[in-house]
Amino acid sequence: MAFQLDLPKFEAAHAQVLGISVDFNAANTAFAERLGLKFPLLSDTRRIMSRAYGVLNDDAAAAGDPKRVAGYLRSKRAWFIIDRQGVVRYTNVDDPRGIMPNDELLAVLKKLQ
Repeated sequence: MAFQLDLPKFEAAHAQVLGISVDFNAANTAFAERLGLKFPLLSDTRRIMSRAYGVLNDDAAAAGDPKRVAGYLRSKRAWFIIDRQGVVRYTNVDDPRGIMPNDELLAVLKKLQ
């Protein structure tokens, strides 16, 4: 998984970058520190945002041993661009490359300006 976000370009496009995870805040903090992330990671432990945006993966077997993770619901990796009115303008869910699509996201942002 590669988190190669060119944050200065997103800031120049007046975009607010946020990450959302179903993990607890402490896990998100450790993850961000380990990868050197410079944007906030929000915690969605109740899975409200993940459900609302249709990215909740409720297949426990997909996360590993079904006996060990029974009941664990994780989110798919996804990127969204939401405009100032709250309208979703771009969606990329579970990109198998695991790379943030900087060029795609920046092109969408440019079109919205």
